[in-house]
This record gives sequence, C-alpha cells and structure tokens, in this order.
Amino acid sequence: MNAAPSATAGSQERRALLAAAAASFCMLGGYYMLRPIRDAMALDAGVSNFVLFSAVLACSTLLLPLYWWLVGRTPRGRLLWFVYVPFALMFLVLAVALDLYPRDQKLAFAYFVVHASGNLYVISVFWSAMADVWRPELAKRFYGYVAAGGSAGAVLSPFIVTSFVEQVGHTPLIVVACVSILASAALVATARGILRRCATGGSVPDSTIPVGGRALDDLARLVRTPYLLGIAGIIIAGQIIGAFMYSEQGRMIAGMFSSDLERTAFFARLELFVNLLALFFQAVVVTWLTRRGSVALSLSAMPVLIGASFIVLAAAPVALVFFVTQVIRRAADYGLGKPPREMLFTVLNPETKFKSKSLIDTVMQRSSDVLGQWLYQFVAGLGLAGIAALCGALCAVLLAAARLLGVGFEKRQREVEPAGVSAS
Repeated sequence: MNAAPSATAGSQERRALLAAAAASFCMLGGYYMLRPIRDAMALDAGVSNFVLFSAVLACSTLLLPLYWWLVGRTPRGRLLWFVYVPFALMFLVLAVALDLYPRDQKLAFAYFVVHASGNLYVISVFWSAMADVWRPELAKRFYGYVAAGGSAGAVLSPFIVTSFVEQVGHTPLIVVACVSILASAALVATARGILRRCATGGSVPDSTIPVGGRALDDLARLVRTPYLLGIAGIIIAGQIIGAFMYSEQGRMIAGMFSSDLERTAFFARLELFVNLLALFFQAVVVTWLTRRGSVALSLSAMPVLIGASFIVLAAAPVALVFFVTQVIRRAADYGLGKPPREMLFTVLNPETKFKSKSLIDTVMQRSSDVLGQWLYQFVAGLGLAGIAALCGALCAVLLAAARLLGVGFEKRQREVEPAGVSAS
C-alpha cells in the first residue's frame, strides 16, 4: 500500500532535483560569464588588489543590513527575485557604459566591486533557498548533483566567452549572463513548489512566509555556536589561501598579456579547466563519498588534494605548475569543498540558514580576502615556493577543522531528522 506514494514522492524529488540543478546551471552560468571579465577589469582598474578587495568589503558590509531586512520581511519564495533583479539591472547599466567607454579605469573599478560584492549574495541566497527546502538526508543524496548543474553552466560559459569575446566584446556577454541569472530564480521557485507539494511533516516552509527574526539575535547565535564558527573558520582559511594565489596569478597574467580582451580569453580558458574538473568532483566524487562514507569524509577530501598540489608546487615553482595547481585548488574548492559545506547548513534553523549564512558568505568571506591581500605583502618575499609551502600548512589546519565539522553535522542530523524540523 505504501509503495505507490513512496514511488510518487521519489519521482517528485527527482523532478525537484532537475529544476534545482537547472537553476544552479543558470546561476553559475551567468556568474562565470561575468567573472572572466571581472578578472580582466581588475588589471585595468589602476589600483592594487588590496584597494580593490577593501572596496568590495565595504560594499558587502553596507549591503548586509539591507539583505537582512529583506530576509526578515520578504516572503521567502520572492527573496531571490529581490536579490537577482537589482544585480542584473546594475550589470545591464555597466554593459552600456563599457560599450561607450571601453577600458575606462573608473568603470573597471566599478565592475570589479559590483561583481565581487554582489555575486556573493547571488550565490549565498541560492544555497540558502536550497537549505530551506532540502532535508539533510536528501541534501546528502542530491547536493552533489545540484552543484554539478552549476559546474555544467560554469563549463559552458567560459567556452562561450573564449569563443566570442574578441569578436563581440564584453557587452553582449554581460546581457546574456543577466538573463541567465534571472532564469535561475524562476527555476528555484519551481523546485520549491515541487518539494512543497510532495513534502511530509511540514519539512518545506510555505513560500509566502518570511524568514523573520532579528539580525542581532542571529549575530549572537553565530558568536556562541562552535559549529557556525567552525564553518566560518574553514571559509576564512580557504579565502586566505585563495588571496595568495590570486595575487600571484595577477602578477603572472599582467606580464603575459597586454590586452584586456586577451586576458579575458585566458581567464575564461582557466575557468573552463576549473569547472570541468569541478563538474567531475561534484557529479561523481562528492556523491560517492557522502553516500558511502560521510560528510566528514567528503569535507576532508578537499584539503587533502589541494595540500598535495601545494607540495608539488613548492618543489617545482614554475608558471605551468602554478596554473595547474590553481586549477586543482579552485576545482577542489568548488567541486569537493562547497557541496558538503552547504550541507552543513541544512541542519540549522531558517534564520541561521539565511542570516548567519549570509554573514559568513559575504562580509566574513570578503574580510578574509582583504586579510589575505594584506598578509600577501608580508609573504610575497618568500617567493612562489615559500608561499606554496605556507598554503600546504594551512591545508593541514583545514583538514582538522573539516573532520570536526563533519562529526558535528552527523550529530545534528540525528537530532533533527526524526523531528522533521531544523535545530537552532
């Protein structure tokens, strides 16, 4: 008697997964069409990386109270639209301005700041929406595939940029990216609706109900919760490593190419390799590790792999090995690290999923970028080999933190799964 309902629920869950993966495809597809342009603009902005990321941090910090206000009052089913529509409109304005004034330093600066601050909210609210509707057990089964949908979009977009940027310029690509990001919001709404219809025990919140709550309450929860501080810690360590590598990358690229379109095409090729590898990690490795092992095992895979790549780079500090290491590092972060990191939020309450998560994903992440750029001034003298060795040591810290967080997730999952609701 129960076989038919169970089969129906499974079919609906797969439909929701398809919609969520398509939403991820469109969201990251748009993002990765904009990102190579951003990285090329950074070299035309006429200021240091430290100044760029400091401006991004300031912008992200100013946006956070507005985002929290929206989270507290906006029906959660409309929240993505309130983030994605202004983001797309800003880039449409920038597209027109760049068409009129190419290689303008102020526009290059504005593009970098708007993208690097706004994109974190675009990505954070997407995964907050996912955590809002997928139960922990379903997240363990499906998050790898949702993330793989994003990587598929991230693979296609650099290929499009590489193929067309030198023929058509930046503006048409920016317009296509904005349309893709808006399509993602519609697909998230579709996934939520499907899961809401097949959910049992009220596990999927009504889309017309705001998250509510007060920002100060959730800030206090973040400070006093070791589990959340652990999530913040692994992101901060990862961002510092990324800042060191980003600065080294910029130094190399600036010496290799003089044209911003050539730089955009090269960055797009890098993104293509990164996302092809990330797609493999998400579609095959993460799902296998999580379903047959644990979230702790899946989280641990990332620092192990990138730590090994840094050991190789320290032994052979040349440009080719550097770019291979950069591809492995970023692919492992997105492909092995991000899906289980996002799973960690599924066992938390709605306010934490949207508010503490947004604080960690935006202001804390960008603070880490600024800290990394500041620290880079002190470690740059170590040379590429020394920086690689230092990053390898940080990976050992990441591994220890990942193991502890994985154990914490499993404990919280056992507490919330029988009740069908999220813990604080």
